[in-house]
Amino acid sequence: MATVKRTAIAGGYFLELGSKDIEIYSIATDGSGALKRIDDVQGTIRQLSEAAGIERDYNMSFRQHVARLIQHINGKENKNQ
Repeated sequence: MATVKRTAIAGGYFLELGSKDIEIYSIATDGSGALKRIDDVQGTIRQLSEAAGIERDYNMSFRQHVARLIQHINGKENKNQ
């Protein structure tokens, strides 16, 4: 069975939610598109959630929160197209 990964680009970051892990990369601002892995996943998710206006629901797991954030970012992006 194929692995489905959810991805989004927001605030200069590339978010990837795989079946086992959450990875975040910062996107180079020089236009090269180079990615640098971010170690502080929770802090970055918190920052992006605040910018998107999404509060953390502690009845959800952290992975569910990240999935919700990615869905929000991609939904917002689709509305702007």
